[in-house]
Amino acid sequence: MGEVGGKDGVHAPGARTDPDDAARYVSYTKVQALAVAVGSSHAMLTRDAVLDIDLIRKIHATVPVPLVLHGSSGVPDAGMTEAVSAGMTKINIATHLNKALTAAVREKLDADTALVDPRKYLGPGRDAIADQVAHLLGVLRAVE
Repeated sequence: MGEVGGKDGVHAPGARTDPDDAARYVSYTKVQALAVAVGSSHAMLTRDAVLDIDLIRKIHATVPVPLVLHGSSGVPDAGMTEAVSAGMTKINIATHLNKALTAAVREKLDADTALVDPRKYLGPGRDAIADQVAHLLGVLRAVE
């Protein structure tokens, strides 16, 4: 609910999820989870999005279903930890992992321009993703 936006982002308060609207929507639709707009944007390449933590707390207190955060790749680690502590349940982080994979593959291919065996450059990409996933799992373990 609200507008998460795309690469240009939507950070205006008016584009964010209204807790009362969210409660009505959940009541009427019986959805099992709700994606909310609280300051993140899809496909961000920088990690400077600022989440509205107070709004997350209000929505969490108002809505009886798990909350989903899209566009988390643009949120700094501390912001994601705060979001989980405030009630966010599912965190989508694709662009950040895509960047890690791409950087590792690019580095391997740049180092050996004759390399054509994908097993030799996708392995480092997979390892880069695994490293980031391990890091992010620590970030998302919010303490109550």
